[in-house]
Amino acid sequence: MRVAVGLALVLLAPGFAGCVGTTSEEGIDAASQDAVNASDELEDVQEALDAGEPSANVDVLGAWKNGVSEEADPHQDKIFVDRGDKVAILDVSKKDDPEKVGEIADLPTALDVKVSDDGNYAFIGDDTSGSTEATGGTGPFTGGVYVFDVSDPRSPERVAYAPVGADRGPHMVYYQQTGDGRELVFSASGNDVTIHEFDRDADELEELASYEPGQLAQDRDPNRVGALYNPQAWLHDMFVMEEEDGTLMMYVAAWDAGLHIVDVTDPGSPEQLGTWSDFGDDEAGNLHTVATDWIGDRRITVGSVEVGFAVVGGTLYATGDEKSVTYVWDTTDPDQPELLGTWTNPVDPTSGRDYAPDEEISSTHNLQLENGRIYQAHYDLGVWVIDVSTPAHQSDPATVGYHYTDEMGTWDVVLNDGVMYTSGDVGVKALTFALDEPGNGLFSRA
Repeated sequence: MRVAVGLALVLLAPGFAGCVGTTSEEGIDAASQDAVNASDELEDVQEALDAGEPSANVDVLGAWKNGVSEEADPHQDKIFVDRGDKVAILDVSKKDDPEKVGEIADLPTALDVKVSDDGNYAFIGDDTSGSTEATGGTGPFTGGVYVFDVSDPRSPERVAYAPVGADRGPHMVYYQQTGDGRELVFSASGNDVTIHEFDRDADELEELASYEPGQLAQDRDPNRVGALYNPQAWLHDMFVMEEEDGTLMMYVAAWDAGLHIVDVTDPGSPEQLGTWSDFGDDEAGNLHTVATDWIGDRRITVGSVEVGFAVVGGTLYATGDEKSVTYVWDTTDPDQPELLGTWTNPVDPTSGRDYAPDEEISSTHNLQLENGRIYQAHYDLGVWVIDVSTPAHQSDPATVGYHYTDEMGTWDVVLNDGVMYTSGDVGVKALTFALDEPGNGLFSRA
């Protein structure tokens, strides 16, 4: 990991400490090269940290401060944010003044939300087991996916529900509309990822298949690093990407079983292509969230962990010094994912949590990969911007921006039209990174 003033300086210095890989510009796409050329606009992150500044290269536009908010998903001038047993719908057409315009309330709980490509439907994951009956529903439910028509955000209507998971419902969901118009909904519920197809005409979710890797052998000592679920996979999150040739790839964060790459071109018959779980002896595993994008001629996948749980299932788990890591892989060959580099926070690379019940967690959490940059939610350490736009920075990721304050526990971060929206303890904040102009049309594939 490197704290960077500007990227161009680093690229011109192949002998810079910790630099691994080529400094050639070959394979860098136009957007990434623009970022390098514009790097002289960036403040010195290390100087800002040393001075105790709350931000570097990140400015606050506005906020919607209305209590704890968790997962978020953007669509054009709307942000959908889950808040316990509700999902708030925010209008962000005025980027400096998010305004609540609707709410989905017909839920037992909400752990994740994704929105259809046209913005007319919201897909919400409820991971509870034995949930209480939803208002107006036919429960009891055991967790699952709820579908709401949100074409009128002031009057959402529940149109479909599908149970998911034997032990618990989906903690994370993902929506993907394929090139041929199919609407697929992926749900990670620990033991597997369930794949549904949404039929708008019938208002139904049809289950197509599930991806369940089962137990995987691991060489690590689970007692040494507190490896929860070792050696089992615990499928927590997934990112789906359609290639130009129509191949549909799913990237799964499988906790201690690491990264899984699955061909879901035929969503009724998932095919595992490759896995990576070569965590270091001083790393807890706990791969939580992943994202993928093409950068130049390489397909780059990134993933972050979640560490720092004091107690899990009645068992002491955290030690307070688990490494909070963001990983960068080359997944151009999906059969053989290759770890290129890792990033840890320059303020606190660990979970920052012991057994004290009131101590804040400072683990990494959700992330996005856009325009050669990782936008990393980091719980009590706010949000961080990390450059991976070049081969050198994929091997040695560079910290190029951050924002955190005492009030800011950050759960999620999404991009919407060139603005970062973070959700967490204070609600939703609208932020700008120095190289991202509001109105640039850049949206997260959250």
